[in-house]
Amino acid sequence: MKRTLAVLMTVVTGTVTFASPAQAADNDSFLLCALGEASGACVRFVDYGEGAPGGGMNDDYAVVHDLLADGKGTRAYAWLNGRYLGSKYNGNGYAGDPVVWDPFGNVPGNSYVGLKVCLSWGPDDPNTYEEWCNERTIYTVDG
Repeated sequence: MKRTLAVLMTVVTGTVTFASPAQAADNDSFLLCALGEASGACVRFVDYGEGAPGGGMNDDYAVVHDLLADGKGTRAYAWLNGRYLGSKYNGNGYAGDPVVWDPFGNVPGNSYVGLKVCLSWGPDDPNTYEEWCNERTIYTVDG
């Protein structure tokens, strides 16, 4: 009986693994915060997401978080293979929703995804205060 159960579990596990190819691929998701998470200004790169509302049909997108009700917001910037894709602002504060943003489309394999996140004084603030920023570029094998 125990052996039959073990074989059945192996078959079920194998079926689930083959039925979900995204789970078998590399997941390059990461969280990046300005001045650390205590700043409340964060952006998350989502690799193999569900195509969240505002994220389009693509499985690679960014979620911009403003986690503090402090009068400041978050500005995120994106690059793909060194090409600047734009920026997105979120000033919704702690009780507000994150902003789902899809600057990437579907990221091709062997690509460089870059994000920068800054604490910002407002949506029209033209200044980037480098001391309030953080950036990261990752290499994604499978896109």
